[in-house]
Amino acid sequence: MSEWSANDRSPIKVDDDAEWAALIALAGLPKLTPSRFWSLIEAGSPTTVWKRVAAGGAPRHGRDRDSATSWPAWCRHVDPPAELERHRQRRTVVLPFGHTGYPDALRDDPDPPPVIFRQGPERLDDRVRVAIVGTRNCTGYGRDVARQLGAALAERGVDVVSGLASGIDAAAHAGAISQAPARAVAVVAGGVDIIYPQRNRGLYQQIAEHGALLSEWPLGSRPETWRFPARNRVVAALSAATVVIESARKGGSMYTVDEALRRNRAVFAVPGPIYSPVSQGTNKLIADGAHSLHDLDELLDAVAPMGGSKHVQPELGIDSWLLEVVGWQPVGLDAVVSVSGRSPREVTLEVERLIGVGALRRFGGAVERSA
Repeated sequence: MSEWSANDRSPIKVDDDAEWAALIALAGLPKLTPSRFWSLIEAGSPTTVWKRVAAGGAPRHGRDRDSATSWPAWCRHVDPPAELERHRQRRTVVLPFGHTGYPDALRDDPDPPPVIFRQGPERLDDRVRVAIVGTRNCTGYGRDVARQLGAALAERGVDVVSGLASGIDAAAHAGAISQAPARAVAVVAGGVDIIYPQRNRGLYQQIAEHGALLSEWPLGSRPETWRFPARNRVVAALSAATVVIESARKGGSMYTVDEALRRNRAVFAVPGPIYSPVSQGTNKLIADGAHSLHDLDELLDAVAPMGGSKHVQPELGIDSWLLEVVGWQPVGLDAVVSVSGRSPREVTLEVERLIGVGALRRFGGAVERSA
């Protein structure tokens, strides 16, 4: 399957409250990775799978001792209907794969979450999003760049995506929510009700009120170590481009970069002093071919030209080489890469920009010009 192709997952069918309740309960199973969740949910309806898991009938998975052996005991302490009611009372939107409201960028992803839990008024419409990531132990310079870039992107109508960690993530989101309307999307490694780290309580509350908090896991899920790489892949998958402002050579930021590159998304890195430990990773990215972000306007003009917004119509004269390739019928992105001779990253970035200004629209894994 081409990296540009939509995955072959079928929409998860949830027809009544019993199915919704079972799906939420299944999502909370201990140590349930996204790939394991898919292997379960593809075996039957959520209620059927829940009964099988609770009875100890879940198939083994992998070579190591399987966590499924502990699931029946855990299930005895879970009341699926009560979980459904708790999510409704907390106004947590549950978005199974393939349902209305499930993000288009994830619908076509090679590794989509089976379920997304969302709090906040921000619907994840088909528009431009940019991830800003970096170290928790950032410098004052890195914090200032993250905040300024987050504010500038939000001002131009771009959603700022990050993991709401301390440091660069928090600064980028603080910049995004400083604008009106706020354009902040936070992907967290626990339930959307679990504030981690606690120092970001204020940001959590502001994003819950004005943006979107997203998670693959139901309310009450703790931010365990294994959840963070999964969180980082969603950050990358949601975004047309990923910007790394300060980072060591290893860590969560670099995992996010790997996931962005896997999807042929553009990666920008902010250069820093060669003696600074928190610039070693970004400088290495630039040496390896990432875009050097030495001018904020360069990125802004690439993803959201000043004055460009979803209100601008293509007939007003949007100039783009990509519009010469894409016609009035849906065309796959792999075909656009082949015909245009441009790199997958260039195509992805331009597609997202043109969607944001209303010149293109998405149909599954294809795009076409807007009428």
